[in-house]
Amino acid sequence: AITVEMWRCKFLFHFSIMQGSMPGVKLNHMNGALVQARPKPQAREQWANKLEFLLAVAGHIIGLGNVWRFPYLCYKNGGGAFFVPYVLFLFTCGIPLFFLETSLGQFTSQGGITCWRKICPLFEGLGYGSQVVVLYTGVYYIIILAWAFLYLFSSFSSELPWASCNNYWNTENCKELRKSNITEYSPEKSTSPVIEFWE
Repeated sequence: AITVEMWRCKFLFHFSIMQGSMPGVKLNHMNGALVQARPKPQAREQWANKLEFLLAVAGHIIGLGNVWRFPYLCYKNGGGAFFVPYVLFLFTCGIPLFFLETSLGQFTSQGGITCWRKICPLFEGLGYGSQVVVLYTGVYYIIILAWAFLYLFSSFSSELPWASCNNYWNTENCKELRKSNITEYSPEKSTSPVIEFWE
């Protein structure tokens, strides 16, 4: 009579022959069960030295928002008084979040989305949310760069288009204050050529 033990031996023998043709599947010899082997993680590239990493981080942190938007925010929100809440939020929110993101990427050796999945699959939405914010910010900054290029290419003309009121887009309220008598114009109604150029 064929016993269970004989069937087990026959199964183990046939499986050991076929194991070479089934990569990623291993046999647990304790109970004869098939076990799916964990795939090896893909090798990821590393920074060659610390300077490369620091320059990449500096390029990410110091961007168009720091050069263009920060002086505007200071001017609009009270100048020097704006620095107090700015520095407060920088040290309580900005820098800790930056270190969290950097250390999480270094710990998991993953990208912005998959690093959260490695910590907790439920947190994967944080990675997708951060990428949506990056997408919206990119669209926003592309428009600002387009304005800068429009200024650049418009400045190659013989007369700057925003320097005079002799253009087709100017209204009757356009006043060149450097050429005219200021006392004869009402400041409430008059606009400058620069404002009308952008409106």
